[in-house]
Amino acid sequence: MVKRLLCLFLAALILTAAAACAESGRDTGDTGFIDTTVAETEEPRPDIPKNDFGGETFMILYPDWGLYTDYFFADEQNGDQMNDAIYKRAITVEEFLGVSIEQYSPGGIVEIMPSMKASVMAGSDDYRLALTHCIQDLGNMMTSGYLYDWNTLSYIDMSQKYWNDTMNDSLSVNGRAYYAVSSFMIADPNAILFNKEMINEYTLPDPYESVRNGKWTIDTMAEMSRTVSQDLDGDGKYTVNDLYGLGCEADWMLNSFMYGCDQFMVKRDETGAYILDMYNEKMLDITEKLYSLFHSDNTTFLWPYDSPVEKTIMIGTGRALFNIIPINKSKDYRQSDVDFGVLPYPKYSEEQEKYLSNDWSGLMCIPATVQNPDMTGMVCELLAYESQTTTMPAYYDILLTGKFARDEETVEMFDIIYSNIVYDYGMNYCGFAPGFMPLFYMIPQMIGQQKSTDLASLYAKNETQAQKALDDLAEKMDLLE
Repeated sequence: MVKRLLCLFLAALILTAAAACAESGRDTGDTGFIDTTVAETEEPRPDIPKNDFGGETFMILYPDWGLYTDYFFADEQNGDQMNDAIYKRAITVEEFLGVSIEQYSPGGIVEIMPSMKASVMAGSDDYRLALTHCIQDLGNMMTSGYLYDWNTLSYIDMSQKYWNDTMNDSLSVNGRAYYAVSSFMIADPNAILFNKEMINEYTLPDPYESVRNGKWTIDTMAEMSRTVSQDLDGDGKYTVNDLYGLGCEADWMLNSFMYGCDQFMVKRDETGAYILDMYNEKMLDITEKLYSLFHSDNTTFLWPYDSPVEKTIMIGTGRALFNIIPINKSKDYRQSDVDFGVLPYPKYSEEQEKYLSNDWSGLMCIPATVQNPDMTGMVCELLAYESQTTTMPAYYDILLTGKFARDEETVEMFDIIYSNIVYDYGMNYCGFAPGFMPLFYMIPQMIGQQKSTDLASLYAKNETQAQKALDDLAEKMDLLE
C-alpha cells in the first residue's frame, strides 16, 4: 500500500481549507478528505538514541538538477518559509546526533556516477548519501556494485509512513533495496491544469466531480478538448493563434499518460523475471486514444521541448482548456489572471481503481564503502522523520498558497496526486538504455511528433535490445549475490 505522506500536509492545511470552505458555504465533510483527526496521526519519534559523533561530516552528493537546487539545502535562515524549514530540519538532526550535514554537487546528472565510482574504487567515505536523477545511471551504479543495501542498515524503519513502500516494492532487486525514497525526498509528479472560465463558458462537466466519481478518463479529456477548439482568426488553419483543448510540450511529460493509465513498461513473468509489457491490447488502445486526443479535430497544440511557443498557449492566455505541467513549476502560474484548477492525469477507463502519477524526482542511495553505516542509518531516519513536520508541509503550502491554489478542491486533487505516486522498474533502471528509450518515449515521439500509431513496428524494432537490457541487468545483479 502507498504510504500517505500527505496526512501531515493536510493537517497543517486544515485551518486554511476550512476557512475557504466557510467562505464558500461548502461543508468540508462533502469532500471526504478533510478530517480533523489527521492532526493526531503524527508518527512517533524514531527510537534513535541521542549521540555525539563529534561534528563528523555527513556529506550528501547531489546533481544540479530538478528540485535539489531549490528545495533541499539551506546554509542559513533568511525568512523564506521553505528555506527556513530546510535549515531547521538539518539543525535539528545535527544537534541530536552531533554531526555536520553538508552537500556537494559535481555538476549535472551525468556526474553522479563518476563521483560515486571514484569514491567507491578508492575505498573512501567521501559521501554518506547520494541523491540521483530518476533514470540516469541508476541501473549502472547498482550493477557495478557501487551501492549499499538499505535493508541492512540499522535504525532504518521502512514500515514508518515517512518511507515510501511502493517504491521499495517496485525497485527492490533480489530482496535488496539499493535505492530508497522517504519524506526527505520531494516527489515531482506532473498534473493537468484546466481553465475554469472555459468550463463555464462551454457548459462542460465539472472536472473535479469527474475525478470524484471516477469518470475522469482519457476519453473524457478528449471529448471536452474537442468541444472548445476553434479557428479564432478565421484563416482556415489551426496555428499558434487559435484556441485548443490541450496545449502541451511534446516531450517527457506526455509519458505520464501511460502511468496514469496503470500501464508500466515491464512486468514479472511466472518465474519472477522482468519482461517487457509494452505491446498488448491495452497499450494499443492507449496509443489510439492518445492519437485521437493529440491529432483529431485540431484538439491539441503540441510544441517542441523548451520552445518559446509555450508562453502563447499556456492557461494564462485563455486559449487552452488544459495544460500539462510539472508541479514543481506551479509558481510560474501564480500570476495568471485566468482562474484555473488542478487535476491528476486521467485514467484509462472508469473501471480503473485509482488515479496514478509517476515520480520524476530522484532517489536516494548509499555508497557501498560507507564506513559508519549506523550513523548513516540514524541520519537518514531522522531526516525522513523531521521532513514530515518541517519541509514537506512547507513545500505543500507553497503549492497551495498565493495565487496558485484558487479553490479548496486543489487540496483534494493534490492529495490524490501525491498519495498515488508510482515507480517503474523499466523506466527507472533502463529508461535510457538502447532499445528501451524509444519505447519509453514512444508517446511524445511516435504519437506526438511523428503522428503515428504504429506501435507494432516500433516494438518489433526495439524489442530485442530492450529485453536484453532487462536480462543484462538481472544477470549482473545475480553475479553480485
